[in-house]
Amino acid sequence: MTLALTGYGAARGIAIGRCHLAERNELDIGEYRIPADAVEREIERFRNAIDGARRQLEDLADRVKLGEAMPAAEIIETHVLMLGDSKIRESTEEHIRRELCNAEWALQTQLEQVMTEFRNLDDDYIRTRGEDITQVVRLVQDRLNEETAQQPLENIPDRLTDSLVVASELTPGELAILHERGVAGIVTEHGGPNSHTAILASSLGIPAVLAVRRAQSLLQEGEQLVLDGGLGVVYADPDEAIGRHYQQVQRDTRRFRQSLEAVRELPATSLDGSPISLQANAERGEELGQALEHGAAGIGLYRTEFLYLAGAPPDEDSQLAEYRKAIRTVRGIPITIRTLDLGADKSTDSLDFSQLRRSANPALGLRAIRLCLRDTELFKTQLRAVLRASAHGPVRCLIPMLTSLHEIRMVHALLDEAREELDQRGQAYDRTMPVGGMIEVPAAAMGLRDLGRFLDFISVGTNDLLQYTLAADRADEQVAHLYDLQHPGVMRLLRHIFKESEILGIPVTVCGEVAGNRQYTRLLLALGLREFSMHPGRLLEVKQVIRKTHIPKVREALENWFEGHDGLAERSPLQVLDESQL
Repeated sequence: MTLALTGYGAARGIAIGRCHLAERNELDIGEYRIPADAVEREIERFRNAIDGARRQLEDLADRVKLGEAMPAAEIIETHVLMLGDSKIRESTEEHIRRELCNAEWALQTQLEQVMTEFRNLDDDYIRTRGEDITQVVRLVQDRLNEETAQQPLENIPDRLTDSLVVASELTPGELAILHERGVAGIVTEHGGPNSHTAILASSLGIPAVLAVRRAQSLLQEGEQLVLDGGLGVVYADPDEAIGRHYQQVQRDTRRFRQSLEAVRELPATSLDGSPISLQANAERGEELGQALEHGAAGIGLYRTEFLYLAGAPPDEDSQLAEYRKAIRTVRGIPITIRTLDLGADKSTDSLDFSQLRRSANPALGLRAIRLCLRDTELFKTQLRAVLRASAHGPVRCLIPMLTSLHEIRMVHALLDEAREELDQRGQAYDRTMPVGGMIEVPAAAMGLRDLGRFLDFISVGTNDLLQYTLAADRADEQVAHLYDLQHPGVMRLLRHIFKESEILGIPVTVCGEVAGNRQYTRLLLALGLREFSMHPGRLLEVKQVIRKTHIPKVREALENWFEGHDGLAERSPLQVLDESQL
């Protein structure tokens, strides 16, 4: 009998093959007392375990670099840096001294404290980064318990063609090894859309379904599995009909991918000859490299939150180093750096993002530019770094969650101060660096005529804009059905944004998820969008739709829908636009 398990579809694609369960022993970490004269020896044992874990990661990074999984190598190198983080190391050593206990127990106690702080964060992206700390600590625990520790891939064959691996979780290094062995797909019990497993699986082209509850207990070694990474479904022991269906889907998918390759070197130009700029959303090197590979015309959204995850805020020079690295990676294409977009509910005089508390309503609380204007020194440090980066390549600065004229005036005042400080130091920057704003709040959209006078460009963050406009959290299953781009109110709001930006003469980019959803490409073109920014893996799909679209026809069809001509208002905009191309 077929068993269907659901989870989060992290990387699209179909995988069919035999199940391999990746076993990992659960460490039984107990507490025991040590005599006072053994404390320094115990601390030395702890430090040796850290050094051993670091060497293990460095060796793995070197090995991965020889293959095709460079994105994994970069994350592994980040884990190496985390092993040098003084916060957990020093607090663990202090716990050993104070409680006279073994290193394993002290380390686990500190991990639990840190993870409690991460679980209480407002921001899902930052919460997910707690997995990095857990993985790094697990490596150290394995070194402290070398006699009982088991590598999770010990029981997995060296060749995994036509095989799917099912695990509780996978580290970046483990996923890179599975990729080397030719794994067809992966299933994990943990992980989410912002996890490194999701990002890497997508980057490496491995179909993946994450967050499948009890996957390791419900699935059996050797049984036949069908994985649908788009729908987030895993079928165990599929019946003949399911098997035939997905074999056909696999064939169709291969043909579709081949058709995408046919447009890789072609320009993003519509049937009527309109040029469209296709850009990428990115953060670290893995996504920047993928953007270049798929022909991105620019980086329309470069996130900077990862810089603030080590605890203390990064200084100006360390931020500049990361921005310069990104600029070098993208080899001269424009890059739009978004300033800090995190939430908090307290003053940030001494900002430690592992200490941020959950606010009563985080989506409407102190976050993004509101947080930055609360702590102007923190913000100016980033502004100086972005300005200095502009001396090394074409850079734009993007301010998230603007709502009022007061905010954008404050931003420009702080930018003026930052420029003056750089002038006093004699440090170079682009004096004409464009400054734009994210339109994510309905009030900003409706007040764009005023806000736009202080902006060189705007970027529409459709994820939050829809959530705020429809009062519906897309992550809440009970109201997710209300989260609809085609809602007439949302459609009219978007039309207003494009019309106002045209009057103001400033360019518009859409960087939310809909920009990379080929289903909505014609709709966005009809609204007037000419600059898309999306996940790098979606660039070719969107380009393919653009090249099959006659923009004047879809614009006319959409205007007819807005006016309700010929009963069109009773049908969805997508139906109307698709029919206009027939």
